[in-house]
Amino acid sequence: MTLGETNPRILHADQEHTGLRTAVFALLFLSLIVAFLGLRALLRAVGTDWIVDYAFALSCFGAFPVAVGIIWVAERYMKQVWPSGRTVTLISNGVTVQTEAGNQVTLTQEQGVVPLAWHFDLQGWQRGGRERRVPQNWTCLAVELKASKEQIIVFTYLPPDQADQWLGQKTPFAFHQIHPQRIYDSSWRKRLAGPRRPEIPAEIITGKDGPYWLAERRRWIDGFELPPEEFETFMNHIQTTLEL
Repeated sequence: MTLGETNPRILHADQEHTGLRTAVFALLFLSLIVAFLGLRALLRAVGTDWIVDYAFALSCFGAFPVAVGIIWVAERYMKQVWPSGRTVTLISNGVTVQTEAGNQVTLTQEQGVVPLAWHFDLQGWQRGGRERRVPQNWTCLAVELKASKEQIIVFTYLPPDQADQWLGQKTPFAFHQIHPQRIYDSSWRKRLAGPRRPEIPAEIITGKDGPYWLAERRRWIDGFELPPEEFETFMNHIQTTLEL
């Protein structure tokens, strides 16, 4: 974040929220139908005899890439005009987050904010929800800012090259690695039952990684996901304004 930027700056979190995903799924179904009917009408109107004979099959094959292209454009547009309602606001002396219900938490430099940062790989364990839609060779990076009984958790998902840039930096607080394989049951019985968040064993909570796993459990419920570019903006801001 450059010194010339004006506070406050609002970062919209959780861009792939439930409402948007539902709308994308419905639009995909509609786009497939419209693309199929449009292609079949076009082929019958301008095609040769053999193309007309195979218009149905050609339309079936062609409808999917057309629909995917429509969805790709529509989803990018909807992310810009349909926010989740959950925001991370960068203010001159700290950070404010707001939930979809309108609840706010503000942390400032004067409160003596304590940071905690961790990361984990997305492969080798049973993923669900948003994590299932992220490539398995990516990495999740998360930061918790805590002061008294208040905390803010912000995270992102990054491809290997971008993640390595963060993990290789000598920042004031290093990203500590945790290993989901230690708590997720990867047996076939659990896989057939579907993904869900596991209970964290007591020996892990009381171990050296305990603080990170407690923060990770809070992330499941209260975390604010930012796109990679905005996560970088957030990190630069907190290191400057909170003097972390």
